[in-house]
Amino acid sequence: MTSLPLPTVITQQQSLEREIAALRMQLHFEKEARIHAETSLLMQDMAQENGDPPASRMAMITGLAKLADSRDDDTGSHLTRIRQYTAVIAGAVAEHNPQILPMGEVSIIAAASILHDIGKVGIADDVLLHPNKLSSAQFEQMKQHAPIGADILIALSEQLGPDPWIDTAIQIALGHHERWDGTGYPNGVEACNIPLAARIVAVADVYDALTSERVYKNSIPHQEAVEIIAKEKGKHFDPMVVDAFLSKLEEVRAINE
Repeated sequence: MTSLPLPTVITQQQSLEREIAALRMQLHFEKEARIHAETSLLMQDMAQENGDPPASRMAMITGLAKLADSRDDDTGSHLTRIRQYTAVIAGAVAEHNPQILPMGEVSIIAAASILHDIGKVGIADDVLLHPNKLSSAQFEQMKQHAPIGADILIALSEQLGPDPWIDTAIQIALGHHERWDGTGYPNGVEACNIPLAARIVAVADVYDALTSERVYKNSIPHQEAVEIIAKEKGKHFDPMVVDAFLSKLEEVRAINE
C-alpha cells in the first residue's frame, strides 16, 4: 500500500523568515524609489533660477556640443543661435499651450538643444565637410548622426543617472530630423510621436540653416526663410510649433541680426 505524502508543515520560524524576506524586498524597492526621487529633486534644486543646469553640468553640455560643432565648417555662433531660437519658440509654445509645455521646461529644452548635432562626431570628414550636394550614399551616412548622437547621450545618461537636460537632449538628438508627416529620419515617426522638444528644435535648426552661409550655399533673407517654414506647416513641421515661431518673428529676427 502506497503511503500518501505528508502535508508540508510551515514552522513558525519559516513563516518569520518569509515575512522578513518580503519586508526586505519591499524596503529595497522603496529605497530605489526614494533614491530616484531624491536625485530628481537634487537636479531641480541645483538648477539656476532661470532653469539652466548647474554650472558644472552646463560646462559638460557645452563642451560636448563644441566638440561636434568644431568638426563642422561653420565658424559662426551656431550653438548660441540655436539655443536662443529654441528658447524663443519653446517660450511661445508654453505661453499658448501651458497644458502641453510647462514654462519651467523651456530652459531645459533650450539648454539641451545645443547637443542636437553631437552625433556628427561619428561622421567621416569626407561626408561632413563635403563642399557640394551629398550623393545618396553620403546622405545615408549623414543620417546616422541622429542615432549616433542619441547613443552617445544614452551612454552618458547611464553614468549620470536621471538628468532632465541629458534626457531631453537624447530626444532632440534622435528626433530633430523627423518630420510631422512621417517622411523624416532616422525612424520615420510622425506627428506627436516625435517628442515636442525635437519638434521645436527642428524649426530652430532649419531657420538657422536657411539664414546662415555655408561653404556649399549662400544664406537667404529672414523673410524668405519665414515663408519657407510657414509653407512646411503640417508637412515638415508641427503646426503648433510653426504658429509659435510665427508669433515671435521680431525676437527671431533680432537674434538673426
